[in-house]
Amino acid sequence: MDVELIQNKSVVLFRQLVDGVPQVMGSIKDLEDRHMYANEGFCARLGLKSSDVMGQTVRELFGDELADSYLAQDELVLRTGRPLQNHLELIVRADGQLGWYVTSKSVIRSGAGEPLGVAVLSVDLHAQVNSAHAGLARVITSIRERIDLPWRVPHMAQIAGVSSTSLERLARGTLGLPPQQLLQRLRLEHAVFLITQTSKSLGEIAIECGFYDQSSFTRQFRKVLGLTPGAYRRAG
Repeated sequence: MDVELIQNKSVVLFRQLVDGVPQVMGSIKDLEDRHMYANEGFCARLGLKSSDVMGQTVRELFGDELADSYLAQDELVLRTGRPLQNHLELIVRADGQLGWYVTSKSVIRSGAGEPLGVAVLSVDLHAQVNSAHAGLARVITSIRERIDLPWRVPHMAQIAGVSSTSLERLARGTLGLPPQQLLQRLRLEHAVFLITQTSKSLGEIAIECGFYDQSSFTRQFRKVLGLTPGAYRRAG
């Protein structure tokens, strides 16, 4: 066990916050992707005991298909030093079904500033029993499958099986974002992936992610992330 990581002040505080909160999955991984800590919620979602999780990697716990995505996130967070915040993704539940979660990740550092591992916090969108969440999940899945389409709220609401007003209320209540901002966030998240993981030009990325043109892409990217797509790519 990585004693320095487990005894890190940030890790101690993190554990105090999430130990007894079943609605969230909280975990700490070392630089070798081994789980050094997992809270009750994390173990319950996987149907495992804490002792079964300790020392296991993401690939061992979740399988190759999901692990590739999670590991890419970890690598990005460690490489850039920037936290991943409110990322919508699928996680395997204890019954083998996939569920929608909102995940945030941050680097754990030593007193000298050296990276020791990654802290992960995922909130189950179905923790509050609300059947409407399934509709929101369908919207997110549909957008991600065709991120380039000119999505409009009425079309998104139709997919969710609710009115435009209900979708607005659901998106704000669940994610703190109205549907159009959710769409923008999904576009930008995909853009960040393409910027960091491919050699595509920024113009190509703008089109693939559904932005009107590169200028619009650059403007929205800077507004949300604080720097231009080009600067983000150079920083990586």
